[in-house]
Amino acid sequence: MNFPFHRALCATALLASSLASTSAHADLVNALFGQGLNGWDSYGDVAVEGGDTLVLTTATVAFEDDAPLGAGYFNVSGRDAGAVGSADGLEPFVGVPVGSLDPDPVNHTVALYEGSAARQTFSVLAGQTLSFRWNLFTADVVMPDPALLILDLHEAGQPAQVVSLSNAGLALDAVPGSVLTQTGYQLHSHTFTQSGTVTLAWAVADQGDYNGSSLLKIRAVALTPAVPEPGTVAMVLAGVAMMLFIGYRQRSRR
Repeated sequence: MNFPFHRALCATALLASSLASTSAHADLVNALFGQGLNGWDSYGDVAVEGGDTLVLTTATVAFEDDAPLGAGYFNVSGRDAGAVGSADGLEPFVGVPVGSLDPDPVNHTVALYEGSAARQTFSVLAGQTLSFRWNLFTADVVMPDPALLILDLHEAGQPAQVVSLSNAGLALDAVPGSVLTQTGYQLHSHTFTQSGTVTLAWAVADQGDYNGSSLLKIRAVALTPAVPEPGTVAMVLAGVAMMLFIGYRQRSRR
């Protein structure tokens, strides 16, 4: 095998490798919730609405969270929102230390009381982008119940990243025919800078009291491929061009 032809074969192999790495499907299961909660773990009051929207609430079944509305009015699953601040509570479920999600994680002068969460663990490649649309609804007119995104990239050796999507104090748009207000659907995206295994979680929690339900809705979850570096693309194209040139030269000599 002559040297130029060997280089061309290497370039072609690089092309295959590049295409495989950028289009490989990371095993994010049931991202659009068409199969209900299949592939997702849940904590507290979590359900799928309308076949395409994940709903997490701070509502209980028997407690009148939203009086004068009846008990469990905004509960979506028949299960109570779970405890926050306990060893088997919401924080360990999403992969963070107990108490670390409180607005005051040092002295806990303001704390989270109850909430719900959903999570899934899957693999990602550096350069892939996670995106989703979210909307926070609330009946809480006193406390700014938070809606949170938690990303724990296991191989990074760093604490899980906690992102505040919004809180009830920013849900200012009235929902017609309801006591709820909302933020309106917004897009959030995150591009991974490292490959590895990640646990994605969303959470919503009652802050400061048990009254006034808040609901976090998630839809259109997607994990899009990484875009190859321009240098990699140029090298691959050069290899392909060399392959074509060698083939042409060999045919012209026959």
